[in-house]
Amino acid sequence: MLIRKLHAHEKLLFAEHLKRLPPDDRQFRFAHAKVADEIIDRYVASISPDDLILGAFTDDRLAGGAHVAFADDIAEVGVSVDPDVRTQGIGADLFRRAIAWARNRRAAKLYTLCQADNRAMLALAAKLGMVVHRESGTAEACLALPPPDLLTVSDELSAGMHTVMADWADLMRTCRGVWLPRSG
Repeated sequence: MLIRKLHAHEKLLFAEHLKRLPPDDRQFRFAHAKVADEIIDRYVASISPDDLILGAFTDDRLAGGAHVAFADDIAEVGVSVDPDVRTQGIGADLFRRAIAWARNRRAAKLYTLCQADNRAMLALAAKLGMVVHRESGTAEACLALPPPDLLTVSDELSAGMHTVMADWADLMRTCRGVWLPRSG
């Protein structure tokens, strides 16, 4: 699995991932019933260039995503994972990367909002040390973030370098036939 930042031209991959989610999962992800494809398209189009979209790739497919948005010194995160690859730690990995990214940009607090019956997200939030507050069908999980440190910054740099190297290796595999004569 490769987790990396999605670039602006890759927003369509994120939208396609969200559209693959079954209706119940869409409701959990957006805390809203009946999330149509058009709503997803508008949501993805509205994502600010200053926000972070992380993608988790398995077998060359975007199988999970996280969106981190800022308002002042507060970061909000939304995470989703394709049903066929759940329970493999992808959601936790995306969430941890989102926490580090927000922390490195000096967010004081990270939160996520979900439906109160979204057991998977609430379990993940508790596992990550978030404080959960439930009220009238919704739940908000919050995490106070310390300032960045050398470890969080170096982890982000390392993840970025891993992405560059994975992209380079993929390019080399793609171009191998052009550069090397075929034996035979």
